[in-house]
Amino acid sequence: MRSLSDLFRNFLQLGYVTDDIDVAATYLESTLGTVEVVKHYKSSLGGGRPGESDFVVVGGELADEWTIDVALVNAGPTNLEIIRPVGGSVDLYRGAVRPGVPATLHHVAFTVDDFDEATAVVEASGKAWAQFGRSGPIRFGYLDLTAELGHFVEIMEYSGEGNSPFDALEALSNA
Repeated sequence: MRSLSDLFRNFLQLGYVTDDIDVAATYLESTLGTVEVVKHYKSSLGGGRPGESDFVVVGGELADEWTIDVALVNAGPTNLEIIRPVGGSVDLYRGAVRPGVPATLHHVAFTVDDFDEATAVVEASGKAWAQFGRSGPIRFGYLDLTAELGHFVEIMEYSGEGNSPFDALEALSNA
């Protein structure tokens, strides 16, 4: 990887935000015609410690509280994620919510093989992760390109054994 555009090679996800995860999920299923959406309520990465547990760093500070509701579904290889900010250091999502609208585009996400290498590319470009962390086998970072492109860009590395959780969502969408 040499430039920020190299981070955009392996598209994975359209990420949305909402003020009502159930309304957003129903919209995806009934209006867009997706398969059943998988919902997780009160997902938390707050209070974790890098190298010891799942964690999230927001604006350069380790978050003590970071809680979201999340809905996930695939349309083939494309993952659709909807996030409802619940509590703690989740202003990165909260600021984009349009009250009463099922979902608002927040980020596009891409996968990389080496998150450390992606971090070096981000830093070499004069930028920094607005938010980064680890959730299970997934390391992730959000690059704030809202001024330039109108949305965040999320970069993810899956380093677990076997298939990624997104593979299972793709299989469900193709069944």
